[in-house]
Amino acid sequence: MQRRTFLRATGAAGAAVVVGSWFRGTSWAEPFGEAPASAQGVMLPAARQAKRVLEVFLYGGLSQWETLYLVRNYGRPTDPMYANQQYYTFDFDAAGGTRRALTQCGFPAGAEIGQAFGRDALGADVELGPFARRLWMRPDLTDRMRLIVQRHKLEPHEAAVPQALTGRPVGQTAAAGLGAHVQRYHVDRDGGDRPAPWSYVFATGGVAGDNVSAAAATGVHPGAARPLLVKIDNAETFSRLLGREEVRSGGAVEPYDALMRTYVDAYGKRLSWQGTPVRSRRFADLTIAAGTVATSDAIATVLEPRLFTNRPGAACGQNRSRDITGMSLEAARHLLTHPTQPARYVCVSDTGLYEASGGGGYDTHDSNAFDTARNFDNLLRSLLAIVNGPGETDPTKLSLDDTLIILNTEFGRTPWAQDGGDGRNHHPYGYVTAFIGATVTAAEKGVYGAIGPDGRATEAATPSENRIAALLSMGIWPFAPEAFAVSDVTGAISEEDAARKATARVLGVSL
Repeated sequence: MQRRTFLRATGAAGAAVVVGSWFRGTSWAEPFGEAPASAQGVMLPAARQAKRVLEVFLYGGLSQWETLYLVRNYGRPTDPMYANQQYYTFDFDAAGGTRRALTQCGFPAGAEIGQAFGRDALGADVELGPFARRLWMRPDLTDRMRLIVQRHKLEPHEAAVPQALTGRPVGQTAAAGLGAHVQRYHVDRDGGDRPAPWSYVFATGGVAGDNVSAAAATGVHPGAARPLLVKIDNAETFSRLLGREEVRSGGAVEPYDALMRTYVDAYGKRLSWQGTPVRSRRFADLTIAAGTVATSDAIATVLEPRLFTNRPGAACGQNRSRDITGMSLEAARHLLTHPTQPARYVCVSDTGLYEASGGGGYDTHDSNAFDTARNFDNLLRSLLAIVNGPGETDPTKLSLDDTLIILNTEFGRTPWAQDGGDGRNHHPYGYVTAFIGATVTAAEKGVYGAIGPDGRATEAATPSENRIAALLSMGIWPFAPEAFAVSDVTGAISEEDAARKATARVLGVSL
C-alpha cells in the first residue's frame, strides 16, 4: 500500500479523536463514579435514578422574566424603586412588546400573563411566563418540574458557557462536560464490548467552537471518554465519513485496518523501556481512535442517515427549511430510546429557529420579546412532541418516569432594557434552569432559591451543583479528581454532606 494511502489512514484516525472516541477494554484500578461504602446512605435508590438525560442548552442566555420566572408583584410601573423592570419592561402591545410578540405567535394577548407554578425562598409566588404557554398546556410535565435559581459572576459568553456546561471556570484542567462523566462511567463497566458511544453532543456550526467544545470536553478524563460531537448542520459530511466511502470504493477495508494496526503496534513498541510499555495518554488515544475507525459500521447503524434529513420548522409566523433544533431533538429521541444501544446522555444546543440579534438562540440585545418568544416556542413544540403525554406509552418517545430533562443556559437577561432599546443585556446574577422528570416527581416540584425585586438572586445554586446533582440523579458518584470536590458545593464539609446538599437543593430530595 502506498505511503499516501497510509497518511490518509492516519488522518482518518486523527479525525476520530476529534469527533469522538471511547474505551475498548481499558482497565482502571477502580471504576469512575463508584460511590464509597460510606456514601451509600446518600445515594438515591435505584428506582429513583434517571436512566437517561436529555440536556437542552439554551444558547445565548434565556430571558427568565417572560419564560420560567415571572413574579407578578416585582417591577410594576407603580414600583417606587424598580418601576418597569423584570416582566414589565416590555409589557405593551406596540412593536418590541411582549403582547405584540404573543399575538404574532398566535397566542391571545389578554390580561393573563402567567400561570402559577410555585413559591420561592422569599415567599414570592413564581409563575411560568407568557412565552412558556406550551408548558401551561402540559401539567403532566410541569407537575414534575423543579426550577433552580442560579448565579455566578461571569458576563461574557466565552466564560459563562463553559462554566454552565462543565461546572468549572475557564482554565481549570479538570473541566469536563456532563457527557464525558457519563461516558466514562459506562465504558468503565461495559468491558469494551459496546461499539456505540454512551454520550452525544449535537451542536451547530453557527456557534463559536470554544463554547460548544465545553459540552464535549474531557478535562482530565482519558480522551476516550469524549462524547460523540456531531455538527448537525454538517451531518451529511459526517454520515459520509462514517461510511468510509474512499476506502470501500477500492475494496480495501480489511487491508486498510490491518495496515493501521501494524503501524500503531510498531509505534507502540517504540514507546517502551526495556520491554515494558511506557504510559502515554496520547498513544492510548491514538490506539482507541484507530479501533474506532475500524468499528465505524456499528456506529453508523445507530446514527442512521435519515436522522440528518432536513426538517422544516415554523414558529411565530416565521418558517425555515431547516430547523436544526427540531432535527437535533429528533436525533436525541432516537438515540435515547434506541432498542439495542441506547444513549445515556444527549446534549442539544438550541440556537433557535433563527439566531437572536446577538447570536445564538437567546442572546437578545435587541428584539428581546419576539426573538425569545419565537425560539422558546419552537423549542417547546419540538421537545414536547418527543415526550410521552398522559396515557401515552410510546416506547420510541421519552418517558418522564426514567428520563431527566435539563433546560440549561449560561445566564439570564437584565431586568431592565439595554440602553433604552428593546433588548436585554447579560445577567448572570440571578437566572433559572429547570430539571424535569425522573428523580423529580410531584413531591419535588417547585422552586429552589429566589430572585429578589432588584433582579439578583438572594439564594441560589452554583453551576457546579447543577452538574453534581445531575450525576447523582443517574447514580454516578461525582466526587473524584476527574470530576468535582467538596468545595464545589456551598457549605459542604464532606463528600457525603456535599452529595446530600446538592441532591436537596437541585433535585428536591432529602436523604
